[in-house]
Amino acid sequence: MSALGQEHSVMLEHVLDTEFLASLPPLVDKTRPADEQKKKNRSRSFSAFALHNICGVSKSDAARAVIDDFDDYGVDAIYYFAPAETLYLVQSKMKAAELFSQEEALAYCQGVRKLIKQDFSGFNKNVQDRQAEIEDALDNCSHIQLVIAHTGSGISKHAKTAIDDLLADEDHAEERLEPNAIDYDANRVVVDLRAAKAYIQVNADLFIQKCSMVEEPKITYFGLVQLQDLIKLHEAHGPALYERNIRTFLGHKTEVNTAIQQTLAAKPQEFMYLNNGVTALCQEIFPKGAKQAQGGKKCLRLRGFSVINGAQTIASSAKFLADNAGSDISKAKVSLTLIKADADGEFGKSVTRARNHQNPVLLANFAALDDEQERLRRELAHLGIHYAYKAEAADGVNDDNRIRIDEAAQALAMLQPDPRFVVWLKKEPAQLLDTTSAQYKALFAPTVTAFQLANAVRLNRYIQNRMAVEARSASGQERLAYKHGGYALAWVMAKRVIVAVNGAALLDASKIRSGLSAPFDQLRQTLWDATHNATLLWPGPPPGYSMGPLALFRNQSHVVQLLQAILASNYGLSADPVLEHKRKLYKMGQLYPVDLFEYLVSKAPQIGNLT
Repeated sequence: MSALGQEHSVMLEHVLDTEFLASLPPLVDKTRPADEQKKKNRSRSFSAFALHNICGVSKSDAARAVIDDFDDYGVDAIYYFAPAETLYLVQSKMKAAELFSQEEALAYCQGVRKLIKQDFSGFNKNVQDRQAEIEDALDNCSHIQLVIAHTGSGISKHAKTAIDDLLADEDHAEERLEPNAIDYDANRVVVDLRAAKAYIQVNADLFIQKCSMVEEPKITYFGLVQLQDLIKLHEAHGPALYERNIRTFLGHKTEVNTAIQQTLAAKPQEFMYLNNGVTALCQEIFPKGAKQAQGGKKCLRLRGFSVINGAQTIASSAKFLADNAGSDISKAKVSLTLIKADADGEFGKSVTRARNHQNPVLLANFAALDDEQERLRRELAHLGIHYAYKAEAADGVNDDNRIRIDEAAQALAMLQPDPRFVVWLKKEPAQLLDTTSAQYKALFAPTVTAFQLANAVRLNRYIQNRMAVEARSASGQERLAYKHGGYALAWVMAKRVIVAVNGAALLDASKIRSGLSAPFDQLRQTLWDATHNATLLWPGPPPGYSMGPLALFRNQSHVVQLLQAILASNYGLSADPVLEHKRKLYKMGQLYPVDLFEYLVSKAPQIGNLT
């Protein structure tokens, strides 16, 4: 088991400070220094975080269950979950660098034994104030559940033995103790952090006209539904309704969406004939009775309802109603296909791929089916950043805290050690968003963190904006070098800030400008000198022909040679005797000198103070 990573620790601390701390009981001992009190309150909030996610209770109720203080018996939270008649006794440790120790386990076990005996002597004021409530819970509960919440790499062997001995001990005569303690570990913390930013499940009752059903190979219902009913779901749930679709609303100006609105305006009764219909996946479908008030339509109770094809139909129709208040579209119906299937499963994804052909579909759109993209969206949401990994309508607003998937791929490519990404971005950028390509899998690997992605984008935005400014102020071949060499410069510069980019803090825009201004100017000059020399020396036919910067940066062999020279010069390695040795390690069949580039990249002098 691995300890909680630094990036997730930062996210967890933010959640604890903003969502739990305010509801905690006040610390009894307020004489400690402010930094100690802050650290203690954060640890107390972690107990509440665990309770909230284990029991599904509100954050405020979970926080009020905390009894932890500077002086206690190791029991940090006590909560009675009445629906399950279970009393939860929580011990938490928020130290990623340490195992849950034997000493902590023994203190916890001592506290549990005293509570079982309803011996409240020696407990702090938080427990004393709740004594009657705790006694009542102990009298009425059917189960007593121990919980060990921790962010370290596990529970030590001796600590586990101490807890197991308590659970197996017959001397305390408490048969209601559950035989296994809940190990709320770092992996569970990460899962619950991500789940906190998931879209809320859509549950709904829909009335279906001409409803029919098949059971094989998947339970599927077919019929007609009032378009108004789907619009109401759109208005109530927004993006959650299309969670597993490959696109959200593309805007009302696309050809298909314009046609949808024209039909509603002129012939709503013919809508069902002029539309391909809506397809949705449902985790559960419960058929109910037909209602006379609904014209004898059959009611289906849906749980986990997700539209996988038809987002444009529903959203365009909702936009039409919003723009044309009072319009009567009661006669507009749409064919509906409801498939009982998990939207996250392979079957659900294959149906989504097959059904999305009404609006033009780009290969990159199917990246929306990659679970890694949704993981990154949820984690970026903890940082206050909207990650638009699905195609959506452009609103013309320049938002620093919104990242599109195409610029995410571009920025992450700058972090790669493989110099060929510079060429691919210039020549074949589409393959970087082809989920079947090796390039895509390298960019959006499970190891990529939200901090890395956000930082790479912030860095790349700065560099590309600077290069655009330089191109406008230059002329001739130099202007073209800046226009087409932006990826090359960003790839080299990214290696000099890789430590900051990979850290668990966001790069600060003002510090990027001040910290990278001089290094950028130096690298820009190096890039121009190297590009100028390369284009002059290239011996391409016909005689007298000189290769321009665009052709240069689209040519893999020339870019690899160019980057070698720029790296060695910019990193101060031109006289490094190791370089010649690394060059000799190049083997026939290698697509580029791997050993040489690994060495050059490893020697990049780091620029700090950017967060």
